[in-house]
Order: sequence, then C-alpha cells, then structure tokens
Amino acid sequence: MDRVLPPTWRPSSETELEAALNEGAFTETPKREAKQQLRSSKDQAKDMASFAIDGGLIVVGVREVKAEGRFELAPVEWADQILESPARIAASSCDPPLQVSVDWLDSEVPGHGYLLIEVPASPLAPHMAGGAYYGRGDREKRRLSDAEVERLIRARDASLDVVRTALREQVDKDPFPGGELAHLHLLALPSRRIPGMFKAWTAAENAQPLLFDLVRDGVSQRTRELGGEAARVSPVLGDLVSGFRTAGGVGIASQSSADAREEGDLRFVVRERGEVSLYCGRAAARYADRYLFFDGALAFRVRAFLDLLAGLSEDAGYGGSWDVGVAVTNTHGVSSWSGDRRSAPGAEYDAERYEQATRVPQTELERPGGATDRLVGELLRSLGNASAHSDLLTDPE
Repeated sequence: MDRVLPPTWRPSSETELEAALNEGAFTETPKREAKQQLRSSKDQAKDMASFAIDGGLIVVGVREVKAEGRFELAPVEWADQILESPARIAASSCDPPLQVSVDWLDSEVPGHGYLLIEVPASPLAPHMAGGAYYGRGDREKRRLSDAEVERLIRARDASLDVVRTALREQVDKDPFPGGELAHLHLLALPSRRIPGMFKAWTAAENAQPLLFDLVRDGVSQRTRELGGEAARVSPVLGDLVSGFRTAGGVGIASQSSADAREEGDLRFVVRERGEVSLYCGRAAARYADRYLFFDGALAFRVRAFLDLLAGLSEDAGYGGSWDVGVAVTNTHGVSSWSGDRRSAPGAEYDAERYEQATRVPQTELERPGGATDRLVGELLRSLGNASAHSDLLTDPE
C-alpha cells in the first residue's frame, strides 16, 4: 500500500522530500501544493490567501511531471531576500495582512534548495488578494463565491461574541459610571480556553511585584519609541504600583480604591481563567469649552496592551490567538487632541460610545500594528487625525 503523508507533513531535509516523491506519497491536496519556482507577487499573494482558511504548505522547488503523474526535485537557486519575500508579500498584498513562516532546505546542488512556505489557519480568514477571496479545491486554489465569503465572515464575527459580551459586562462595572470623561476599556480572552491559565499569578502570595515587572518590562522598546509623547499622557503605565486582589484574579492600579479619582485611574487585571483587562479613567480631558480626546495615547495604550498579552502568553506557554475587545465610553463631542489646547478644534465625534473586537493571532503579537489599527483605527480616522499616529497603527520597517 502506498504511503500517505499526513496533512501537516513538512520535510526536514532534501532526503526526506526526495523519499516522499519517489514513493509517490507526495501529492497536492487542499493543504499542500508544489511550485517549481516562485511566481509573481500577485500570484504568490493569491496562493497564500487560499491556504489561510484551513492552513497549508507550499513547497517551492518541486516540479510536476504531468504525463507520468508524479513529482520530482527541481531545487531553486538561492537569492538575496528569498526568505523575506513571501512573508512581505503576505503582509502587504493580502487583506487583512496574513502571517506566514518561511524556511529553507539545502540541496546537494550547491547554492540551491527548497522554500517551505507554511500558512497557518488564520483566525482572520478569509483574506483578500488581487481584489478577490480565494480558498482551496482538491489540488489548487479557487475563487470563493459571494455566499461562501459571507458565510466565513459571519462565522468569524460570531466567534467574537463571547469577548463582546465580557467587554460590555466590564463597561457595566465601570468604577466611575457617572464620570465626566471618556473611559477606555480593554479586554482579552484566549481563543482556546485553558483552565487555570494564570493560576501561577493568582496563587502567588504577593502578585504585585510580578505585575509591576510585567508592566515595566512587557511593553516593547519599539512601542515606547513609536508612542513618543503619547506614551507620557497621564495616567501612564509607570503609575501602576498598587497591587490588589479581585474576583478570580489579581491586579495593579495607579491609586488605591480609597482615594481613587476618575482622571488618575488606571487598572490592569489578570484573572486565573485567562481574562486580561485594562481600564483608564482619562481617555479625554475638558479644557474650558473644549473636550479633547487623547487619540495618540489611545493607540499607544492599545498597542502596549497587546505587548503585555505577548508576555503573558509566553509565561503561560500559550501559542494560540486572543480575542480582544475595546470600548471607549462617553465620547460624544470629543475632538482630537493635537498637542495644543489652543488650536482650532477638529471634527467632533457624534456617538456616545465606540466599540470594536478582533481576533489576534500569536504571530501578530510580535508586530501588533495591524491589530491596533483593527481595534482603534476607525475611531482615529473618524476624528481626522489617524495619520499623526500611523506608526502605532502599522509596523514600519
């Protein structure tokens, strides 16, 4: 009986790849495709997007001999940027940006080898490429129908209902429900639940030092640099010094509950079941007849929160995605803070509340600009000042 490769098979050497070809075990499937050479950027984007729904592997350096119904080795020549090119195309030519991993297998032919492009199943699928959505047939990509796209997007959005509900419950428990300022609520849940995920944190006799170190060291230097002045809008993460316990979790706050003031309140909480949250009581400020929104500080705090999720994931050994929700309340009438309260006001926001949710793959936590944009980019663009904070909403080289 012919050997059948498992769907997740990937070769670790030219010898292993050649054996699979010679045995007839290597075939193209909905999760595996062979390419003799790298194709155009446009075609690469379509190929990678087609695998994003269920995941798969593209092996570059394998030629199909159609007349004989088999595949054979055809190692490609090494070139500068050959490893970076597919990942760059997936991030820039797929919408939303797609995260892929690219590896190289050396060949016995000097200067040649094989490119392995692994496309993980994306929680953001389907991904558009070249103005259309693609999925997989039995052996090759195919364009998805409008009905298929609608079904996939509806299922993707429905998967975020749990975090949306939890976020609204957090908003309902706002410590300053009748406050005068806009409040920021951030909440994250692991997409794959792990009982006792952060038990080590809640079991600690004194979790305050652990949380203090996480907040101090967990925000990347890149995020701090991109934040610039926005990272210094009060209350700042460095104000988180007061440890406390709460139902099912531990937290650190900028002030004790006894003397808490709305404008100085910042709280970060980690719960045993995996829930992580951040609250800020000063997302805007009132100056005379002006109601100014700290839009840069919002983008910074969201991106910093994603950095902290990356650190917590590593600590817990969690490699899955996170469902992240953001809500900003009491927003009616805010206009963008330009850094000068005397400048002419910008566009005023005409809704009482902003809310958004998205799923963030673990790989995206390493470069959280895209996720930051999905969470708060719409609000910043509504205020007409998103371009001033574009570096926080992207990942510039």
